[in-house]
Amino acid sequence: MKISLKGKGLFKTIALALAGVAALGLIAWGIKALVDYTKNDLKKVTLSYDVGNLGADGKYVNDESTLYTKEAFGCYGLQVKPDFDSTVNYQIFYYDILDNYISSTEVLTDGYSGKAPVNGAYARIVIEPRDDEDGKISLTERVKYPMQLTVKVKKNQDINGRFTSYKGKLMEVVADTDSLVFTPGLCLISSTLDWDTGNQYAATSTTCLKVVGGSTIKRNFSKLSEGYSSATCVVFEFKDLPSADSYISSKSVTETGLVLNKQTKCIIICCESSERGSPWSATDISKLPSCFTITK
Repeated sequence: MKISLKGKGLFKTIALALAGVAALGLIAWGIKALVDYTKNDLKKVTLSYDVGNLGADGKYVNDESTLYTKEAFGCYGLQVKPDFDSTVNYQIFYYDILDNYISSTEVLTDGYSGKAPVNGAYARIVIEPRDDEDGKISLTERVKYPMQLTVKVKKNQDINGRFTSYKGKLMEVVADTDSLVFTPGLCLISSTLDWDTGNQYAATSTTCLKVVGGSTIKRNFSKLSEGYSSATCVVFEFKDLPSADSYISSKSVTETGLVLNKQTKCIIICCESSERGSPWSATDISKLPSCFTITK
């Protein structure tokens, strides 16, 4: 049976319509996949493991019964998920931007999702089999055991933006006052912008706080112990990450507040007791971050 020209045109129209629907479906699927990818800000990382271990100082130890990642990896947003039937324990070792060892977790069996310690930019992982028969890692086990752990981190590690070094001191860059970490016995000298490590009545933030220029910073030391409730406070303002070139000024902060320079992007805070009593206690140091508020 022959199909008329009119029939052929109808089939062509239907085919084009179906193709259009399919194309729209593919576009919609692509958009959904892109949105899902964007919403999930973690990525799976494939790590290379060698036979060996890490000691209490975070350095290599010769050990034929364990695996470790020789190369450190960016650990911002680190998550580790063992398989349901996993037969390994693992331990995470943290390092700063200069690959200096900071600390490690305990030996873990279950899943892990935790914030790195202050200045923790990189990590290494040690894998310890629980039921290895001969106590030695074979060639097949070098593949078998790491496959039992799924390791994910933030897609954007931004190592250079989250860590800096100022006058020889490594500093993590934080985005809120609760994340500030103060070091007792440390002071930043206004006249020279050098560190003074011998002032037992001072405490200075060794995390650098990102701020919005023109914001107002206030302090309230009423929750601190006697002798520190009247401490003085100086804020060092920088146009970018702390450096000699980005320094703007240093100003005192009162309870009524200090309006930051409009160009200020980062600050370091130095507190010092006005009464030469006892050095800073661990309790007062832990309370210091909550003594500050910043409003736009």
